Formats: sequence, structure tokens, C-alpha cells
Amino acid sequence: MVYALVYAENADIVATYDSYEAALTELAAFVEHDPYLQDEIGLRPYEDGRPAGDWTPASQLVEDHTPHLAGL
Repeated sequence: MVYALVYAENADIVATYDSYEAALTELAAFVEHDPYLQDEIGLRPYEDGRPAGDWTPASQLVEDHTPHLAGL
């Protein structure tokens, strides 16, 4: 399983990670830098180059990692 950081608007893959934990850490750092993108970027799992689950926005995934973003 590979986890990709994906922009919602055009489905561009920003980066891929071999573990969910690494992907989540990088997603949190991305949103920390640009908090207003928390609904525009998220994670999607891939297996064998094909989507293996739904895209989930950062706003739903990184609240524990970036609690100060909750009000944005």
C-alpha cells in the first residue's frame, strides 16, 4: 500500500509515502505551512498503482497533529 498526498481540485499527486504514518506526518507539515489548503489537499491510498480507497481531506485527518487549525 502506498499513500499519496493529492490535491482535490485536479487530482494531482504531490508525493507518495510507503506508510500511512509518514504520509500523515507530511500532510500535517504541509497544512501547518498552508492552513487554508486543509480542505483542498488530502490522502488517498493506492495499491498496485490503482486507487485503493477514498480521498480524505487534511481537515479530517490532521486535527490531532495541528490542533490550532480547528477554527480555520
